[in-house]
Amino acid sequence: MYLFKYVLIYLIIGLIKIKLTHLRYNQGIIMTDADCNKEFLAFEECNLCPTREIALFANVKPEDLLKMHSPIQYEVIEKGSKLYKIDEEASHIFTLHDGVLKLVQYLPTGEQRIVRLLRRGDLAGIEAVTTAEYQHDAIAMTKISVCKIPADIVLNLSQKSPELHTNLLNKWQHALTTSDTWLTRLSTGPSRYRVVRLLIWLSENCPDEEFFMPGREDIGNMLSLTTETVSRTIAGLRRDGEVELIGADRAKCDVQKLKKIVKEATA
Repeated sequence: MYLFKYVLIYLIIGLIKIKLTHLRYNQGIIMTDADCNKEFLAFEECNLCPTREIALFANVKPEDLLKMHSPIQYEVIEKGSKLYKIDEEASHIFTLHDGVLKLVQYLPTGEQRIVRLLRRGDLAGIEAVTTAEYQHDAIAMTKISVCKIPADIVLNLSQKSPELHTNLLNKWQHALTTSDTWLTRLSTGPSRYRVVRLLIWLSENCPDEEFFMPGREDIGNMLSLTTETVSRTIAGLRRDGEVELIGADRAKCDVQKLKKIVKEATA
């Protein structure tokens, strides 16, 4: 009788946990800080994850996820901390669930250059499937949450799953296109137009009306400009009503006005 009660209580607790998990996912909550360093198998969590539809495992069949026997790890990285370092052994790929991550390389002088920003659904460390070492320092610009996926199981499964193979190619193409954009549109031309193009990119790639606004030094490192030049340019845009700063790292802008500035410059 006592054994039956214990089994019944155990089952009830299990059902409550499952119900709460589904409720969190339905509300767009993946995991909490308390889940940091939690390990799980892909088929246990990925089917419910709200990021999945734009992430690496989008459209991957449940039976293929069952073949992933190595655990995935959920991690929370604080602002300013490194997810991985340049030349570090590239053993994992990271799906970004929340926050903003910058990929950094360094000039021979030691000067920092931000070559890309990553957001929700983007892959960090994608080079792990083809190279032995990471090509950047990956630094959290805000508090971020990621899933840490062993690169070897992604590579092996991509050879068996057409959906994963296609997703991996699409992520590579997205990274290449973004790099081309940064090289051709954000690193050339007068300083005012570089800043304007960056603000357009930041706002158009953000689902909310407000968007994340990097610090002046970081913007300078993205656009090959001095911090002072960036500050003066943003101050001018604020005076003209094109940009509104909200707090320390949020902003709103009139995208149509900004696009008009760029269009007039190239006319």
